[in-house]
Formats: sequence, structure tokens, C-alpha cells
Amino acid sequence: MAASHYCALSLSPILSSRYHRYCVVPHSLPPCSALSPPSPRRQQPCLKLGVDDQAPISPSKLHISHEQLLQFERVGHVCVRKLFDSQEMGGLISAVTDAAAREKLNAYRHRVAVLCPGVDPFSLHSIAEAETVIREQGTDELGFLQNFNLHQKSHQVRQWASHPRMLAMVAELLGAQRVRLYQDCLFQKMPGFGVTNWHSDLNMVPLDTNSFLTVWIPLRSLAKTDSSLHFASGSHRDFALAYWQNNQGMANLESRGYPVVDYPCMTLGDVSIHHGWTLHWAPGQPGTGPARAAWTVSYFADGAKVLATRHTRRKLQDEDGWSYQAWRKDLKEGQVARHPLLPVVYPITIDDSKQQRRGTKKK
Repeated sequence: MAASHYCALSLSPILSSRYHRYCVVPHSLPPCSALSPPSPRRQQPCLKLGVDDQAPISPSKLHISHEQLLQFERVGHVCVRKLFDSQEMGGLISAVTDAAAREKLNAYRHRVAVLCPGVDPFSLHSIAEAETVIREQGTDELGFLQNFNLHQKSHQVRQWASHPRMLAMVAELLGAQRVRLYQDCLFQKMPGFGVTNWHSDLNMVPLDTNSFLTVWIPLRSLAKTDSSLHFASGSHRDFALAYWQNNQGMANLESRGYPVVDYPCMTLGDVSIHHGWTLHWAPGQPGTGPARAAWTVSYFADGAKVLATRHTRRKLQDEDGWSYQAWRKDLKEGQVARHPLLPVVYPITIDDSKQQRRGTKKK
């Protein structure tokens, strides 16, 4: 998920009862900028899951340390190294990029829908037409392309979104007994594409929940010049920000003293995970060099209800409407969000686990 315009932050997360007593926010935090990385930029270490750094993590060895759980609860993000090995990543990249190639025009149409009010995106029949419309009528620069819910179009992508190793990690971080798949999305920043502005994912999700996270998986190793995610540490716990301020009032994050950090050490197979309310942004991709592609998968704890908008303080950002409109029309506000398009993916059954191992093995 991402936002073309600054989005609001809302409620802090409900902490897992097993760990809440250890979660402490630092009292003294350095300033940061709302629209650009701080100087000097803080760099967070990528944490390991208690296994050899050179080996992939097998489901039997997976263990989230207290340090990682506490970091996620305290600052709202964490990086995990070597979640997938290079062979596995080859299979994941092939599945995601093959599915996205069939949806490339729709990715441009989506940006037209977001950036060019009044233009019917389905009146455009080529990428060149879409680029011209965005250039001439867009309210902001083309910061990225996104393909929603490739798992609904590709069985192989669905298997990767349901990978047992990733789901075990997600369930631990959410402290959830049952986890549902919310969406997956491929984000592409072509050379020269601009900034992704500050936003929080849950501000664009029509669910009334705090138990939501996104796994961000770069599809190649990232150089220091690549566009990576930058997180406002602790922003997921700042209830006062959204309660008292409108979008304009929240534009000056510098006064709130968030440390802004990124993970420049990410190599192929590393992933970062951020809480649904954590504010994050990404700089533009350099005009020279390769594109940056990252596949994201978002999950939430089973039992969340459809957001009731009658008493909300601000309108839900609808940039991701293309992602959820198919199931949202079938559910009423306040109804528990249970729908075939929001499948339970954890716990995984024995039969599902066997199918996953067959489906994700490189041919």
C-alpha cells in the first residue's frame, strides 16, 4: 500500500498480553522531516530469526525472539534476514512478475484513477495514453505502479502469500490464533519515479482493527541509492496525532520527534514488516539504473469488523478501493469481516502444508 497524498494516522495497536508489560517508548527521540529523510539518516539493523545467517529459515526452526517481538511492538517495524533463500526467491519472483505482466495496463489505469479525478481510466487502451493523461492532468507525480491481489489471479502467487514460514512469523507478530489474508500488491518504481508520500496502511483499509501488518519483500537486493521504505518509529502508538489533528495538522511530523529509520542492508530473501498504523514513506528511484520492485502481503487477525463510518473523524482514504471493493459490497458496516476473498491462511492444515511445499519448490 502506498499513498499519493499524506494520509492520517490513527489508533495505536492492541498489544499482545504476553508482551505488553515490556513495551516501552523511548523518552527522548531525535527530530525528523515529514517529507524527506533526516540528516544523518538512522539505519536499523536487520534482525535474524535465531538461525545461521547463511541458511534459509525452515518452518521447524522458525522462532521470533523476544527482541524482535519487542521491537515490532515498540517501534512498529522490524527486518528479518534470510526468510527465503535464493532458490525460493527465484520461484517467488517468477510467480509475481508473470502475474503482474498480464496486468500492466491496469496498474497505469489505477494511477490515473487516483491522480486524475474525472478521467475514466477504462477509456484508456494503452500505457502511452495513461502516461500522457497523468503527465497533463495528474495532481501529483507518478510515484509508483501497483498491481493488487495477484493471488486472486495466480495459484502460484496464492501459494507464496500462504507460505507456512511467513505465516508463522505473521501470527507471532500479531499475537493471533487465526490470520486472514487481506491483500497482496506488487509495487514498482521505475527509474525516475518520484517520492511515495508519508502514509499509514490502515488509513486505507475499511476494517476496524489494530491487528494488521504488511510484509514488504524486495525482489532484488537493494543498493543504498534504491528507494527503500523509511519508517517513523513509534508512530503506530501515537493516538494523539490522529485524535487532535487533521491531515494538514499532521503534515509537520518533525515537531513530534519520531526517529526515521530504514533498512539499507536488505539483500535478496530479506523482508521488512510494519504495523498497519506505522507511518512510512519512500524516496524516488534514481533515473539511472534498474527499477525497484517489491511485493507486499498484508494480513489481519481474524475477528476484525468492517469499519463503521458513521462516527469516524475523517473519511477513509479510498486509494486502495480497487483492492477491496469486490468483498466490501457484500458486507455491512460493523459486520465481522469474513468473506471468501479474505481467506483464513493460518493456522495451515496438513494438506495445505503439503500443497505449499509442492507448489513453492522450484521446478
